[in-house]
Amino acid sequence: MTPIRHSKEQTYVVTHDLGERIENLQLLGLKTPGASDPFFLEFHNKVKDALAVILPEVKIVTYDMKRLVTDVWTEAIRIQRSIKDAIVVSSCAEVASARRGHTIEVNRLVDENGKIIGLGPRPGNPPIGEQTKGVATVANGNPVVLAEDGAFTGGTLEYILGRLESRGVKVAVIVTGICFPDAIENIRRTFSGEIVVVEEIEKPYEWMPDHDFVPFAPNCGRVFGEHFGSETLPCYNHEGISYCFPYVKPYGDPVDWASIPVEHASPFSLMCLLEALKLFKRIDEMNGRRITAIDLAGSMPRVSVPMVMGSRQLPDAEMPITDFLHEACEELA
Repeated sequence: MTPIRHSKEQTYVVTHDLGERIENLQLLGLKTPGASDPFFLEFHNKVKDALAVILPEVKIVTYDMKRLVTDVWTEAIRIQRSIKDAIVVSSCAEVASARRGHTIEVNRLVDENGKIIGLGPRPGNPPIGEQTKGVATVANGNPVVLAEDGAFTGGTLEYILGRLESRGVKVAVIVTGICFPDAIENIRRTFSGEIVVVEEIEKPYEWMPDHDFVPFAPNCGRVFGEHFGSETLPCYNHEGISYCFPYVKPYGDPVDWASIPVEHASPFSLMCLLEALKLFKRIDEMNGRRITAIDLAGSMPRVSVPMVMGSRQLPDAEMPITDFLHEACEELA
């Protein structure tokens, strides 16, 4: 393993990319605040400050995902150039797509109770089997540099390594952004190649992307899915809308999923929901109409409609997002 930077304190990592994700909705023809809009930095600081109060014994560290991804890509390209005919593959679209790498779109899928049932494709993408088949075709027997934004337990990387290996793809080097000791140990069970770590966190407490706290943000939350044959896939309605459990109440479980103490779970969730409501009210005003989840269909990453854990009743994707969020705020107030 080759660590570039490291931290020895018990650390809660918060990565921020909410602004870039909301700005990407402009590709749908919508008007939104730009990624550099003050709202996003203010939201990120509110999350950081709240966590510092909630968890006074824990160091709160934030990372700009755009900058981190640049560091990961720089290392991946450096290594690629040293390995004849190697290609770069990533399960982080921010690493691969904008830089002509190859992507495996994978995430954890959960049942109606928010329990993990396996790994599968992110909404809007083909089954993992089809994705790895495509990578095998492109690699054509040549080595692969696997570039990731980070690894908390290493489970996703282990899964990708296994699926690629089953297609005859040889991963030569793994480059990861934020990495934790348990992840390295787990990956080492099946991988003997070089592991390059940009940011090593020696004593991790938690790692959360800020977009997971904002319902209706692209890629927010744990995606609702089911087993279909040998694959685990997201569930969609007839309009192709997927569903998720954001990491805030009343939808998901910020206590177990984001390590928020139980007595702070509701106030923290309400703060995030009020900020989300403020954001989507502004988007409504910018577009001169009330935006629904259907208006966001087709975004990449996809926007999933929030569900409440324990309920099989699918929410109404045609309800204006601001009404949806207002109801959630009232429930927690």
